Amino acid sequence: MMKDLRQVLQEIGQHLEIAVRLARFNIASRWADNYLGSLWNYLEPCMYIGTYFVIFGLGMYGGTINGQPYILWLLIGIVPWYFVKGSFSRGLTSIKSQLGMLTKTKFPMSIAPVVPMIEEFRRFIIMLVMSIGVMFLFGVVPTVSWLQLGYAIFAMWAFLLGLNLLTSTLTLLVPDFQTAANAVFRLAFFISGVIINFDARSMPETVVVILKMMPFYQIIDNFRASLLFNQSVFHNPLNTVFFWTLTLLMLWGGSIAHVRFRGKFMDLI
Repeated sequence: MMKDLRQVLQEIGQHLEIAVRLARFNIASRWADNYLGSLWNYLEPCMYIGTYFVIFGLGMYGGTINGQPYILWLLIGIVPWYFVKGSFSRGLTSIKSQLGMLTKTKFPMSIAPVVPMIEEFRRFIIMLVMSIGVMFLFGVVPTVSWLQLGYAIFAMWAFLLGLNLLTSTLTLLVPDFQTAANAVFRLAFFISGVIINFDARSMPETVVVILKMMPFYQIIDNFRASLLFNQSVFHNPLNTVFFWTLTLLMLWGGSIAHVRFRGKFMDLI
């Protein structure tokens, strides 16, 4: 059964350039009716970061978390979450929305779940650079732990690829899945530690342990450990093992579902 995963990864690798072109086309199409066009794809995250900086950096909250200003803790959590949110929401319908074009052009459908991730990655880089700029304003200096950013980004991509492969297929197979998935994902924002410091809340220890095992929390924690707290991204080995076990299971299961049903996708629309 691993052959399905190898096949999907091979198809993505061989047609990655096509996925990049599709991402560029989708970005241009999304902003085609605006005067500034696709420039909005980059202005939007700048405004997003600027708003948080004004409200939390200069305004209503000046607290600290583990010695770092709350604004920095928040920004470094918001940046990967913004990427996760965009990749997931568009990933749900990635096959459904591009099925006609992929069928006509004979490109493998396995590249469809990757396209929204490529679309969002440009904005992710801009938001990350801006957030690092804000960190410099607060006197944060680079450390060796920043090199772990490569791992943090790789782990985020691997998890989202598995998630998108699985959910994009289920969206076609189960009519109500998209609505249910969006509802659950809205809840995930509040239980992923994006804006709430679980260690500062009077929650039962068991609940905190479970929340910190959640993959979205671990994705965000990897960035904070690397950029803010000078920690190893493997500071909780059990959570890391759980994360990669779940990620590999989703890549495996998503690949199997995708390969098994993609011949029937047109009949399911």
